[in-house]
Amino acid sequence: MPEPVNASSTIYCARWMLQPTGEIIPNGAVAVEGSTIVDVSTRSKVKRSSGSRMVNLGDMLLLPGLINMHTHLEDGILRGLSREPEETFASWMAKKSTRLRQASLESIIPAVRLGIRESIAHGVTTIVDSSRTGASLVVLKDEPVRSWVVQEVHEEGDAQPDVARRMLDARKRIVADARALRLGLGPYAIFSVSPSAQRSLLDIARAEECLWATHMAESAEELQAFSEQKGDLYFQITRRRPWDYGRATMGPMHCAISGELIPNGAALFHCNYVNGHELSLLSAKDVAVTVCPRYNEELGHKRFPLDVALSRGITVCVGTESILEAGSAGIFDDLHCLRRQYPHIPARELLRWATQNPARVLRAAGRLGELSPGAMADIIGVSFAHDPSEDLLEELLVEDPSVRLVMVNGEEVVVDY
Repeated sequence: MPEPVNASSTIYCARWMLQPTGEIIPNGAVAVEGSTIVDVSTRSKVKRSSGSRMVNLGDMLLLPGLINMHTHLEDGILRGLSREPEETFASWMAKKSTRLRQASLESIIPAVRLGIRESIAHGVTTIVDSSRTGASLVVLKDEPVRSWVVQEVHEEGDAQPDVARRMLDARKRIVADARALRLGLGPYAIFSVSPSAQRSLLDIARAEECLWATHMAESAEELQAFSEQKGDLYFQITRRRPWDYGRATMGPMHCAISGELIPNGAALFHCNYVNGHELSLLSAKDVAVTVCPRYNEELGHKRFPLDVALSRGITVCVGTESILEAGSAGIFDDLHCLRRQYPHIPARELLRWATQNPARVLRAAGRLGELSPGAMADIIGVSFAHDPSEDLLEELLVEDPSVRLVMVNGEEVVVDY
């Protein structure tokens, strides 16, 4: 006889449900009280009371809400901006940065809000957004989505301890009034500010217990700048300030590791131009890497050495990066891209990169990224064409799933059942 639960519980039943192990429960059910999952089982065994609300979702697959580990919501203001065929990566990024600085906060905010709504519609319940202007903080504090906002530092002056602390204090005042919003901090990239300024930021991030996140070894031009002190990116940096990163020929990741610019537990984005030894050192520091496959393909970057990283024990996550290059805010689209690129990696493993792995990086293992008792009630329901003779999760990643239920913190945000 199932044990009773609070009469205010709601029980969601579906044809399939994903367990944290990656296994599928047929005729699964999730019991939710308030903002928390209180039981997960089959429909016949889930805990309930006579007053429980029953919701039959039919032929859906219940999943934990997806975690987009890397976005630039501000880039939504730049929709329609295109990269010219002859533009270098450094020139393209400089053009985007200039257009963003020229935009008013009033114009950026609606673009950020649209990006959030699109993300939710694609099944994303947690967003980790890298922000230069802080506009996403203003919007996310009132949106029905869980979020971390990483304050990007681009200029040397912004990285000075007194300036950085004032900026972070202002951000903390916004976060204090938000129910599901946290802060991160880091330079946009290792070349954005000097090593000494980065160490000051590291001290602040440790003191404030902020997520440390930064772009790393993203482009061939970044590799060229650090290994040869040549190229367009090197020129753009040195025309503003001296080159502060030495004359080593080992690349940006070597510079960051040897200079102690990557703390334990950091979240790094891209890392396309790294080697196996560097990945081993990152693994020892419990550093996670977020890949953005559609963005990488569009920009023509080398792929992150994924198989080597997995063999070294690196925690891999997935993100969309900028909507300009990715084309949509859908993590399922990036998972589909990964399935095409790496057909030997099981779908259940790829799904962990958008659920359990980022939850661990965000220090929320067991509370986010899985359907289990005690976890936060961030749940999605999807439907798609299924051949009973095929693997359900493999089909999920090659089909175009329709997101018909999105729940964040126990609140139904998207309802189509």
